[in-house]
Amino acid sequence: MRNGIAVSALSEFVNEIKNDPAEGIAQYGVELNWQSGTRSKVTALPMSVGPHTVSRDFSWEIDEPRQLLGCNHAPNPQEYLLSGVGACILVGFAVGASVMEIQLEMLKVTVRGELNLSGFLDIDPEASVPFTEIQYCIEVTGDGTEEQFETLRQTALRQSPNAMTIMKGAAVEGELIINN
Repeated sequence: MRNGIAVSALSEFVNEIKNDPAEGIAQYGVELNWQSGTRSKVTALPMSVGPHTVSRDFSWEIDEPRQLLGCNHAPNPQEYLLSGVGACILVGFAVGASVMEIQLEMLKVTVRGELNLSGFLDIDPEASVPFTEIQYCIEVTGDGTEEQFETLRQTALRQSPNAMTIMKGAAVEGELIINN
C-alpha cells in the first residue's frame, strides 16, 4: 500500500484485463431530474466493470449562480466538468506515483476554463459555446525527482479518460421521449 493505493490489487487487476480484455470495460451513467429553475438532482446509476455490476448510491445537485439565473445552491455543470477532468488527472498521478514507489506528501490539481456566454445565449453566432481552452496545474510534494514528477504529469494526462475525452472529443448522441 502506497499513498492509499493498493498497488498489488492494481497489479492483479492489470493481469485480469491482460487475460480477458472484457474485464477492462467500464460503463457509467447518471440520471438528472429537474428540480426548478436551473437546479437538478443527479443520481449515479449502477456501473459495470467487466461483467461486475457496482452499486453507486450517490446523488448530488447542480445549479447555476444567481448571475446565471440560478439560486447558487450547488456547483454548476461547468464546475462539475472541470472537477471531473481534474479528479481524473489526480487519480492517474496518485496511482502512477504509487506504482513508481514515490511517496506523496501533498497533491493538488487546479483546473480552470473560460466560456463566452454570448455563444451560449446565441447573441453572437461567432462566439464559441464550449470552453476554448482548459488549463490545469498540478502541485506536488513527495520523494520523487523533478523528472519522475514530469513523467507522472504526462502519463496522468495521457491516461486520463476525462482529459482525453475533452481533448479528442466524443460523439454525443441522444433521443427525445415525450410523455403525455
